[in-house]
Amino acid sequence: MKKKVISVLLAASMVGGILAGCSSGETQDEGGSEKTTIRFLSAMELVDEDMINAFEEANPDIEVDFDYVDSGNYSAKFAALASSNEVPDVFWTQSGYYCDQINEGLLLDISEYLDGDNYEGDSTWRDTFVPALLENLQGIVQSGCGEMESYDYGVPFTMTTVAVMYDKALYSELGLSVPETWEDFLANCEALKNAGYTALSVQSNTCIDWMPRLLWDQYCRDEIEEQDKTFESGEMTFKTESVQQGLEMYKELWDKGYFPENFMTSDLDTTAQLFIQGELAQVLIAPDKLEYIMENAPDTMELGTYVLPGAAGLPSRTLGGASNIFAVSADTENPEAAVKLVQYLTSKTNFETDEGLQYSSSGLVNVERDPELDEILAGYNAAAENGFCPETFVPTTISTEINTEFKENLIPNYLLGEMTLDNVTTELQDMYDSYLEDK
Repeated sequence: MKKKVISVLLAASMVGGILAGCSSGETQDEGGSEKTTIRFLSAMELVDEDMINAFEEANPDIEVDFDYVDSGNYSAKFAALASSNEVPDVFWTQSGYYCDQINEGLLLDISEYLDGDNYEGDSTWRDTFVPALLENLQGIVQSGCGEMESYDYGVPFTMTTVAVMYDKALYSELGLSVPETWEDFLANCEALKNAGYTALSVQSNTCIDWMPRLLWDQYCRDEIEEQDKTFESGEMTFKTESVQQGLEMYKELWDKGYFPENFMTSDLDTTAQLFIQGELAQVLIAPDKLEYIMENAPDTMELGTYVLPGAAGLPSRTLGGASNIFAVSADTENPEAAVKLVQYLTSKTNFETDEGLQYSSSGLVNVERDPELDEILAGYNAAAENGFCPETFVPTTISTEINTEFKENLIPNYLLGEMTLDNVTTELQDMYDSYLEDK
């Protein structure tokens, strides 16, 4: 079996000393008591030193060697650690990497822990999650890894949904209303463009595959879910008309000028700035990325969120679900301490006490959120009501290689007219066929 995680990602440029500070084991506190040290690697902005300090204060027998790496450099660092057999005890991952990592044997099966106590000790850990969220995560494993005895190799951190954030005041000024159909949405985008605004963007350039995935969930749903056609059997391919239809609609939105010129390079901060400065009228964004907008929006803005309507008129499912995952290394020497950290990160205690999590949907049952946010963030709750788009529906997220190539090369070149639709679908199909051969 090829080492996909390592071979695909290690090509990224590396800097000296990337493996520094990777030791773990037993240390002693000032009183001479033994402490277990675990290593934790994350690219999740919501997890910071304050959160780790809170865990350590509540668990003085555990010390966390915490390393945050921004998402742009995370893959390269993880690949370097994996190639040196230095996978951290606990680490963040995403659906695009998750199945590769399971297939490589890098992740610990935590099913026995999920069937034990949660962090507070008042419930079974598995039962603290919204059932549909765990089902979503287990479905990712089944789709990417096939039939297995266990599908429990990680747990979701937050229930990711996406919705469109907009300025109600601007809508009122232009006589617009929240779109109920795709045609309404397109009409709003045209009106916003004609009024001098950039109609729409996604939260950052790392999310430029969101729109085709949402479109595919509409155009391909009948064939995949009603007719039971699959990519693995060859009944569906990237050249199937409905798959091409999603890409064609995506390019139509680009060609009409609804997206900003920096759409393919804009990071989260740049997108947020465009929005609060009133240049960008709408942004498709996840709730855990809202903090800057919520804290810096001018008083003239009246923020709201809505569900992006379905392009084919079907109930609009949302992206996300269990897209952010925390896992434990299969080689950890301290599984109890490592699991306890993951339990804390996904606990009611953490989500009700950490200020940085106030905009996040925990994905846990019985967690209370500030009621003042409910009206603004109502679109996220509505987005989850119809469920989540399957993560590997059209399999551009089924492997790290395909996911990276699609987002970093194929989409930009297709939108800019440097590649034809046939070129894009041919390359995707070739990569998918290679993935099946190596599986």
